[in-house]
Amino acid sequence: MVGLTLLACFAGFAPARAAQAQAAAPTRIQLASQHDGNVLSFTAAVTDVEGQGISEGSVSFETAKGSLGSVFVHDGIATLNLTHPPSWARTVTAVYHGDAAFAASSAMTTVVSDQTSAVPGFTVTASPTSFTVTPGQYQTINLTVTSQNGFTGQVNLSCSGLPGSSVCNFTPVTVTPPANGSITSSMQITTQGGSGVLSSRAKPLGRSGTAYALILPGLLALAGLGALRRRNFAALRMLGIGLLLTAGAIGLTACNPRYSYEHYQPSPNYGTTPGNYTIVVSAYASNGTNITQATSSDANCNGAVCVAMTVQ
Repeated sequence: MVGLTLLACFAGFAPARAAQAQAAAPTRIQLASQHDGNVLSFTAAVTDVEGQGISEGSVSFETAKGSLGSVFVHDGIATLNLTHPPSWARTVTAVYHGDAAFAASSAMTTVVSDQTSAVPGFTVTASPTSFTVTPGQYQTINLTVTSQNGFTGQVNLSCSGLPGSSVCNFTPVTVTPPANGSITSSMQITTQGGSGVLSSRAKPLGRSGTAYALILPGLLALAGLGALRRRNFAALRMLGIGLLLTAGAIGLTACNPRYSYEHYQPSPNYGTTPGNYTIVVSAYASNGTNITQATSSDANCNGAVCVAMTVQ
């Protein structure tokens, strides 16, 4: 294991959040990296000015060619483990994105060159690696697939870890990077807003419904029976038959559909559930016999790249 020295640590404010950062507490971030066999690890420690660890927000690990991934902060620590680190990842900047309570900050380190494999392969980076949406909104992520050591195979993309009532779509879903070059695919993550949510449970029929469904047909039936008992009046007997048929029709149409509507209404759709989610983007290529898969992170991200998604 070869430890790498921390090179930079400073606090700052994100330009796009200048108004918000005025009320946010300053933060500090320390970044360290190390090699352990074939694994390259980056550990970012995020604290406030008093040195207390922060347990909210996310940290993205950026390079000149794109992001290596994004990780949520837990107990002041965000760690990204790369099992197949790209050879061009020499200078890495950890960016704490901050929120309403804490300001953004960043730190940079240089990775010491390690012996790399000459086997053709590829890497995948995402931009952005973290985002926030409300149910019903969508976010587009640009995925860059970069060839290493002359790789020119087709790369298939997929995603997992999405919350319920949300989907991801790739444009295109299969890309072929040029040898030692790169190509981009757009991943759109779409969430769903709530619909059909009822303010109260189903209500009983009520007096008007009961009268319409029971009393009125009953009165018509009695009138019909009375008319049928008039043996000397054929017209009244025909009227009685008509009243009985009308009473039966009213009873069926007034009671059953209304009861079904009042007591068995369609189930509401509550939309995408708010929370923090880690979207795992997987990428693999196959020549018919062997499969080459881009893996870049630890057990929290068993794919090519991870994206931190917050649903408010």
